[in-house]
Amino acid sequence: MYRIKKKLTLSDSVKLYEVEHPRLARKAQAGQFVIIRLQEGGERIPLTIADFDRDAGTITMVVQEVGKSTMDMGNYNEGDAILDLLGPLGHPSKIANYGTVLCMGGGLGVAPLYPITRELKKAGNRVVSIIGARSKELLFWEDKMRAVSDELHVMTDDGSYGEKGLVTSVQKELLEKGDID
Repeated sequence: MYRIKKKLTLSDSVKLYEVEHPRLARKAQAGQFVIIRLQEGGERIPLTIADFDRDAGTITMVVQEVGKSTMDMGNYNEGDAILDLLGPLGHPSKIANYGTVLCMGGGLGVAPLYPITRELKKAGNRVVSIIGARSKELLFWEDKMRAVSDELHVMTDDGSYGEKGLVTSVQKELLEKGDID
């Protein structure tokens, strides 16, 4: 059993869970995922490792409530336990000093993007990041992304925050101006 140490509501259907799992936290790398099962007889679902803290022995998952198991998980709170938590799984992202890198993510995609961006910055890259969401209410981790980016562009589809448009429109502008290769 793996205890939920922290739960945050990021939007109506998106929740953040910080879960105790010291062994997994020691081995986790950017770009990996876990498989969880909430209770006996429950379905196994894959979730991205959105962050990890080796010292605290925790991993962070950002979950969008879209199916039965993720909706059930939405009812879990701090102190509750997840029955099974298997990982880290998958190949970690290849991290090296490439020079300038562009990191883009929209909506829930910001969660898996964050640890990759952080590790690319640690490797000595100049990091240009673009994050977006449909509206300001659905945008999360701007502060975390800003902390690991040399340049951060924030987009919302409806223009309620940052620039109005899609993350790909800023990408096109940056490429045309020659700000990134």
